[in-house]
Amino acid sequence: SDMTVILFLRHAHSEANGAGILAGQISGIHLSNIGRKQAKTFARNYADMYFSEIHISPLERCRETISPYLDHVKKNSKKRISVIENRNFIEMDYGSWSGMKLRKLALLPLWRRIQRNPSTVTFPGGESFIALNKRVHKGLLAIARKNPRGQVLVVTHADVIKLALANALKMELNDFQKIAIDPASVSAIEIDGNAFRVLTMNSKPEPFIVGGNRFLLGGGAGAKARKV
Repeated sequence: SDMTVILFLRHAHSEANGAGILAGQISGIHLSNIGRKQAKTFARNYADMYFSEIHISPLERCRETISPYLDHVKKNSKKRISVIENRNFIEMDYGSWSGMKLRKLALLPLWRRIQRNPSTVTFPGGESFIALNKRVHKGLLAIARKNPRGQVLVVTHADVIKLALANALKMELNDFQKIAIDPASVSAIEIDGNAFRVLTMNSKPEPFIVGGNRFLLGGGAGAKARKV
């Protein structure tokens, strides 16, 4: 059958995650030291995995997350991987909220509606969750059509991945924030025609950690391990 497997990699921990800032589409946000380690770990764990295409959100933090993997493939493999910058998977445009501290944003009246009823929200000067959902869905169907029986990696952002999974699970748009997607985590779906199935969600190499505020707008910074 023509099943396409799509793996999603959320970009690794970024400077904005560390600072509690909603980055959105602003440029110049790079990986933190933690994030650079996570990117190397991904490259190690997926070293032998071949993707027919890699689609990358055109923001630096996504490019930097996948570059150790691409370096490894260049050095060790004869196969060519096609790497595509894909704006369908760019972070949400948070408009005038971009670059602001999440702590401050949480005090604004719109914040509660974002948590409870995102399908009604358009960011001031930015994008609506409905528009984001549409472009993500369109991007996934296009990948599936172009890669029947392929295995494709999409390097992107938390809300993009949550919406893709919510879509696959036929969840209401208003419930998509019930899914947690940590930095540098892998999720996967398969698409068979128009049928979507979820294979894994928020999978990480280290043991699962409870805690951390994962349900913040923008996806949160992941959880910190409590040492024994």
